[in-house]
Amino acid sequence: MPNKTNSVIESAYKAFVPDVRDRRNVDIAAEKIKSFLMNQTKSVKARIEISFAGSYAKNTWIKKESDIDIFVLFDSEKATCKLGELVPKDFSQEHGTRIYYRGKINGIVVEIIPLVKFKDIAGVKNSIDLSILHADYIKNKLNNGLRKDIIILKQFCKANSCYGSETYIHGFSGYSLELLTIRYGGILNLFTEALSWKPGVYVDIENIYPDMGKALDMIGARGSPLILVDPTNPKRNVCGSLNTENFAKFVFAIKNFTANPSLGFFIDKDSKKEVLTLSKRRGVKLFKYKTKIIGPKDKFLSMYNKNMFKLLKELADNDILIYDCNPVYKEDEVHLFLQVANIPSAKTRRVLGPEVWLDVENFRRFLEEHKNAYIHGEFAAYDKPYNIKDFEVFINKKLKEFISSKSINKN
Repeated sequence: MPNKTNSVIESAYKAFVPDVRDRRNVDIAAEKIKSFLMNQTKSVKARIEISFAGSYAKNTWIKKESDIDIFVLFDSEKATCKLGELVPKDFSQEHGTRIYYRGKINGIVVEIIPLVKFKDIAGVKNSIDLSILHADYIKNKLNNGLRKDIIILKQFCKANSCYGSETYIHGFSGYSLELLTIRYGGILNLFTEALSWKPGVYVDIENIYPDMGKALDMIGARGSPLILVDPTNPKRNVCGSLNTENFAKFVFAIKNFTANPSLGFFIDKDSKKEVLTLSKRRGVKLFKYKTKIIGPKDKFLSMYNKNMFKLLKELADNDILIYDCNPVYKEDEVHLFLQVANIPSAKTRRVLGPEVWLDVENFRRFLEEHKNAYIHGEFAAYDKPYNIKDFEVFINKKLKEFISSKSINKN
């Protein structure tokens, strides 16, 4: 790639790779919470091990966006309930595959996650327990250059809205980006490879399987746009939650970047400002709705997305043309920006019935039901009133009906 690309990459390093001072501040918080937990274990009757995890353990976190993941290992599933006795009292209880805890130390977010020790991965019942293998694998493969590339690759995906493996996002996980950077020997080599990607990419870093067919038989990842064999758990596709839309965003962003390299591809966008600018340029009607997240975030937002698609279908069924729909996820709420391109100006809409070649008996029944039927091409058709006096009022009503906190928690 040209020198301009290298220059942009160097600028990204400076902007997003933590320096010694950044690391020191996070280390102080990390040691503070670890010491607290170690001290608490003295009063708990259980065999417990504590270790750092995630991007902090691997030193692949983005500057000014550090968080600290801590794994607390127990001997049994039953013993994991003791985690609540260890954590600081002001930490909040969160819900994942197990209950875990979240809070802040020195202003830095800390998540404390219970794991159950295992001897053989075949016997693991909760996939979160296998996460302890990730940090060691990545750390053994890293050098300083790869570490920096991983950090800016995470930022690149974040800035281009394809980062996060949560069920309501379906993007790239941090672990998947770490593995891809290692596999291709750096961000620029990965970008070069990805220029020719289309759904069905297969990556097996450790060459565990002889071919993709055998891997698919074992993993069951057919239909996934990117099959990335987990080197620590060969029966898992690391990109199992990645959907085609976010895979396409990734490839599109890379092609755009290579055509015109700029630091802007690594800079977080102001989502609200971006939508306002686009809607003004497009000349669409913009509807906004704010939803407060109530209850377990992942579960709530998964249901939110399902309801959002139901909303879009309802609007489409009434011939309301949606230009774009943009949910923006905040810490405790979601802001939906709905760009409406057109609403019907007619009083009725045409509904197509059967082809005129239908047998006489069935065709007669259609005519009896629709007295004002007429011919449209090869079909019998009729006009159906919209029964909507004000489409803007209707849209706002449907927003509340489908994506208010109350409506989502009904499900």
